[in-house]
Amino acid sequence: MSKGTLIILNGGSSAGKTTLGKALQDSMDECYLLLGIDVFWFSLPQRQLDLDRVDPEYYSWEVSLENGLEYFKVTPGPILDRVMAGRYLAIRQFLDLGFNVVADDVIWKREWLLQALRVFDGYRVFFVGVFVSDAEGARREIARGDRHPGWDRGSARFAHHDASYDFTVDTTDHDPQQCAREIKSALANNAQPKAFEEMRRLFIR
Repeated sequence: MSKGTLIILNGGSSAGKTTLGKALQDSMDECYLLLGIDVFWFSLPQRQLDLDRVDPEYYSWEVSLENGLEYFKVTPGPILDRVMAGRYLAIRQFLDLGFNVVADDVIWKREWLLQALRVFDGYRVFFVGVFVSDAEGARREIARGDRHPGWDRGSARFAHHDASYDFTVDTTDHDPQQCAREIKSALANNAQPKAFEEMRRLFIR
C-alpha cells in the first residue's frame, strides 16, 4: 500500500485555514481527511481552553503592544508539546494506511516544526503558507467572537517565522474555493514538494 500525501496549511489563527481545508477536500479527486490542529486542541480538558483558568503545564499566554497593535502569544507547556508531538504521529499512521491528509496548522514554535520535519521524513508533504492581511484578520477575530484581540497577528508571526513553503495563498480577497483550486493546480502533474527537505537541510542536517 502506498503512503498517502500530506498537505499542511500553516498560518495565523484567523487566516481561513480550516475553511480552506474543507474546500480543498471537496475539490480533490481523491479522499483527503481533515486532521487539523483544532481536532487535537479541542481534545484538551475544557478548563484548559479557558484563558483565565489554563494551567501553565498546558500553555501560558501574554499580549504585547507594538506600535499600537496587540500581539497575542502562546507559550506551549510540556503537556501541549506532547499533544502536538502525538498529533504528528497520529497523522503519520493515517498516511501509512494510504490516506491522504489535509492538516491546518499553527506552528507556534520551532520545536514543533522540527518535530514535523523528523516525523514526516520520507513522506510526500506539501507545505502551504496561508496568509491574510492584518486588517482582515482583525475583522475576522471580531466576527468570530472567540479570539483575543491580536491572536491572528501574533500567531501568524510565529507560524511563518521559520517557514519555507512549496507555495502560498492569500485569503484576504480570495474565497476558499479559489484558493483550493490554486493548491490543486499546484499539485497537478505529480509535482514534488521541496520545502520540507530544504528546511531539514537548514535546521537538522
